Amino acid sequence: MAQFETERLILRPMTTADYDALADMIFDPQVVAYLRYRRVQSADAFEQVFTEHFLADRTRVFGIERRRDHQLIGFYEFHDAEAGGELTYALRPDAWGQGYVAEAGNRLMGYGFETLNYQTIEAHYASVNPNSGRVMAKMGMQDAGELHTFTSDRGELIHVMRYVLTKQAWQRLSA
Repeated sequence: MAQFETERLILRPMTTADYDALADMIFDPQVVAYLRYRRVQSADAFEQVFTEHFLADRTRVFGIERRRDHQLIGFYEFHDAEAGGELTYALRPDAWGQGYVAEAGNRLMGYGFETLNYQTIEAHYASVNPNSGRVMAKMGMQDAGELHTFTSDRGELIHVMRYVLTKQAWQRLSA
């Protein structure tokens, strides 16, 4: 079981005690607007993803807990992808804009490269959410352009942008 600490955060596997806090995030349309979890629409669907993914994967899924008050404020996860790992993250709205994702990401990139043995880590964001792209840049990731487009549930055309960090670039940044 991997657990990491930063100045302000504890990055740890999810526990059953995280159920309500995570449900609040997953059912908040602001939080999941552009994530795969936006399709989780019922308590049964949440129960399934919570049990089969968030609790089951103790090496690639991490709760982001604030050290000062031990509140779960988000999650950070790796998914195996063709060329390496793909990351997803989310925070509850009252934690936005405080640098938590970059702080967590800077710590977890090393884990992704050294322990999970990824050669590249990539992340995607919706162009209508440029703050997410800025967070990726703060983690040392490089803009790799548009990945694809899709039409949102509201009929809005969404451009999905891609950021990438290679193990070699991460090693240079970490030296």
